[in-house]
Amino acid sequence: MKRHDTRRRFEQWARNPECQANVVSAVHGIGMAKVVEAEGGEPTMGQSPFALGRGVTFEKRLFENGGATIGADLAEAGVLPSTDFEFHDFRLRKNGGTQQNLDSALSATRAYLKALAKSPPSRAALIVGATVVVPGGLMLPEALLVLDALVVTERDNQIVLTIGEIKTYPDRGGHTDAGELAVARAQAGVYLHGTRLVLDELDISDQCLVEDHGFLVLSKAGRNAPSVRGHEDLRYQAKRAERGFERLRHVAELVPNAADDDTKLLAVQGAPTAYRETCVAFCDRATLCHSKAVCAGDAAALGEDMVRLLGPVPLARAVEILNGDEAANDDDLPLRDQRVGSVG
Repeated sequence: MKRHDTRRRFEQWARNPECQANVVSAVHGIGMAKVVEAEGGEPTMGQSPFALGRGVTFEKRLFENGGATIGADLAEAGVLPSTDFEFHDFRLRKNGGTQQNLDSALSATRAYLKALAKSPPSRAALIVGATVVVPGGLMLPEALLVLDALVVTERDNQIVLTIGEIKTYPDRGGHTDAGELAVARAQAGVYLHGTRLVLDELDISDQCLVEDHGFLVLSKAGRNAPSVRGHEDLRYQAKRAERGFERLRHVAELVPNAADDDTKLLAVQGAPTAYRETCVAFCDRATLCHSKAVCAGDAAALGEDMVRLLGPVPLARAVEILNGDEAANDDDLPLRDQRVGSVG
């Protein structure tokens, strides 16, 4: 079987797990670009060659000289105990690593994890490109993930694994894009929970603990240098991933993997959608779904802030209440109270 990294499909799902069409698209590997083309539209997303090139360059610099650059930043952020650490590279050769293909990367990662459970390392370690298959039939034909970074330390005679997520967008402190941060944390939560499932399958979860806290590596504003956010609390994101994985399994069972692409495409087209403003950044179908949201009076058409303000109240009804109409049910009350409060 020819293996394919499903990381981007997991990322697609994590960006809007509430949209059934998005979930079906991710699970079965039917890109929204194909769906839009089948519906007579023009795909608009595509990945910028500049962004792809920058990402490759960014990671290459991070892991040069045995990870010395990123290792120093991880130590400063408290993720690594010091700059004295082992470096293990399971990336593919085409990406600057040591492995010939995904099969060899998968075998090397499994062997390393099993050896780790038997004999803890003499010092902390930084692992890049760890390749695992998450059990449970989440993505079809298999859920294969290549993890950006994994830090190995020891605490209370137990091996501790810390998940790291690498993004190239700039870290602007308190002004970093909130949406991008939320997506990065959600993705890290997916990899955290997925790694726990892998350790369970290998029967080494008693020896290896996956830390609830992970770390993000962003870029410094205006520079292609790393900015590490250590001790990111990922407990909520991991729980959310655990619940989401059940939904992925269910969707995977709805359409057999042996079905042809046309059948899978129809499954995406027939699935309910749930528009969110984040869809604009990754989904070719966003324009169509936004139009549907406007026609349905869905507050999501005006952004997440409006969703938080209106709750389940449709836009047309919200206008009526703000113009003085009395509340007709419990859903209307919060908006009526805000109107009264603003008048008072």
